[in-house]
Amino acid sequence: MPLGSMQTTECVRIVTVRADILFECIYCRHELPPSGFTREHVLSRAFGTFADAPVLHNAVCKECNQFFGDALETRVARSAFEGMLRYQRNVKIPDKGRLHLRYVDFTIPEGSDWSGVRLHLAWRDGRLVVDLPAQAAFLDSVESRWRHFTHTEIAGGVLSRSPTLETKAARLYAASSEARDGLLRLLEQQGVTVAKLDHMDPPPGMFDGSDITVEVSFTINKGIRRCMAKYSLNFLAFTYGSTFVLQKDFDVIRRFIRYGETPANPLVKETVEPILHDDSTNRRQTAGHLLTLNWAASGVDIVGQVSLFNSVTYAVALARPYTGALWVPMKNGLHFNIREKIVQPLFSPTAIHLS
Repeated sequence: MPLGSMQTTECVRIVTVRADILFECIYCRHELPPSGFTREHVLSRAFGTFADAPVLHNAVCKECNQFFGDALETRVARSAFEGMLRYQRNVKIPDKGRLHLRYVDFTIPEGSDWSGVRLHLAWRDGRLVVDLPAQAAFLDSVESRWRHFTHTEIAGGVLSRSPTLETKAARLYAASSEARDGLLRLLEQQGVTVAKLDHMDPPPGMFDGSDITVEVSFTINKGIRRCMAKYSLNFLAFTYGSTFVLQKDFDVIRRFIRYGETPANPLVKETVEPILHDDSTNRRQTAGHLLTLNWAASGVDIVGQVSLFNSVTYAVALARPYTGALWVPMKNGLHFNIREKIVQPLFSPTAIHLS
């Protein structure tokens, strides 16, 4: 062989599926040929790409896949608390400017005249920062607290819809004199005149580019719970096969995920308690994603757990109870390592040590 040349041999596995064979979608239960299905990642690639990521084949039809992407996963990735963590953990680099996180709010913590001031998250100079939108605060006579409203909300008439506000006194917050003056003009148009402006010292780091402590609150709604339940049922199908998941015991969770049908007892419960045994509320061994399957304490219910970025834990009642004839040892887990971009098995989800 000449110096500098190289010979390689590549092995390719070709899988042929007969076009006349029908498969049943694990969500809508429609029977379709292979052309009616698309690959379904157990965990959406919006939360990272991983080597050997688990994928379902001929299990989720094109229509269901499209629905989940549009109605559930995109909204979670772009609007939920887990969506914010995508940026914080460098899984997603956002476009420059303000980040519109519909279900996440940022405020100044208690301890100063700026307490409760609302902030916006933005991406600037390669890092996450907070911006101060122009806003006014009014004392609520019933709740005995200052309530803050942005320029946009005031322009939309929020003051006229809030009869318990004392509008004779107001606190104004703005990042510039121009923004403050614009807010004053808007208040005058709404019939609110501010007679006197007193200076209130901002919290450290507010305008000098350094770090600032903020309080984060977020909403978890039905759509987010359906999305997490989908990841859990996907993992169950990946672990034990589509035939197992198509049993009637999984019809309740299946219809909740696909159609939003909600039974009397909640199917998804969230907590800040960690999945891993040696983790605590304030200390986590990994920032990666965790998926687990296990029997509940009852011994007849199958429960999945989902925690993106090892943050909020969602417990999913996959079967309540499981009455199938096929009993399986239900103790499995995966760790999506966002640092090394690999997927690792959790041999014992309650006692694993992760780097």
